[in-house]
Amino acid sequence: MNRVKSSRRVWATLAGLMVAAALLGCSKKAGPTMNPSSSFEASGPNMTDVRRLNNGATKLIDAMNKPTTSFHFSFKGQENINDRFAADQTQQPLVAPVVLEADISPEELDLVETRGSTKREIKAKWGDETNWAMANVTTLGTLTNPNLVIAVASGVATPPVADLVGLAPADEFTFDTSAATPSQKVGLKAARLVLSTIRDCKGTAWISKDSGVLIKFNIDADYVDRYNRAWREHYEGEVTPK
Repeated sequence: MNRVKSSRRVWATLAGLMVAAALLGCSKKAGPTMNPSSSFEASGPNMTDVRRLNNGATKLIDAMNKPTTSFHFSFKGQENINDRFAADQTQQPLVAPVVLEADISPEELDLVETRGSTKREIKAKWGDETNWAMANVTTLGTLTNPNLVIAVASGVATPPVADLVGLAPADEFTFDTSAATPSQKVGLKAARLVLSTIRDCKGTAWISKDSGVLIKFNIDADYVDRYNRAWREHYEGEVTPK
């Protein structure tokens, strides 16, 4: 039940961040262009690109929950894995390796997850509702933080460039909130009202040109909570068709 409530909070947070991204677009269109050097800033972000980047991780989660093709998902990162951290302000961050290797098909999910020194494996056949749901919770947990970081940073992402991930054509987005322009900082401030712990983040995300799915990412994020506890996390993931 707690994991279900947590997933609802995640989607509520993402909805709020999309509003923040929209506010960023509006704030950058509010004033007139003062000189040629400010014309790009005044034009605002391309909201189609913002939505495409925001939706990529959600589409990846959907592809894992209800797969229609077979693929492998590989994730490795460094995350705060202290389970008591959120509920106890005396706790300190415990940043440790997190790894997920997942073989996903319409018939079966086969996941191996390592969090710090704890390793577990989940195998689920289609129709095995309990294990299938457990596997879905695991993949959602893995993608939650990268998804939220991308949502915060989407309004400052550079226009995408064409690239390949393996053989798959993709749009490559890069972002760095520490390099935000003054008007972009307005949107970041709105996003941080929704998710206050993310201070700065930078990285690259690749969105499939065909499906719109997030198929690769490499992201760093700095966090500071209201008790001034600070830590850094790192996320790398890639989808490989089978």
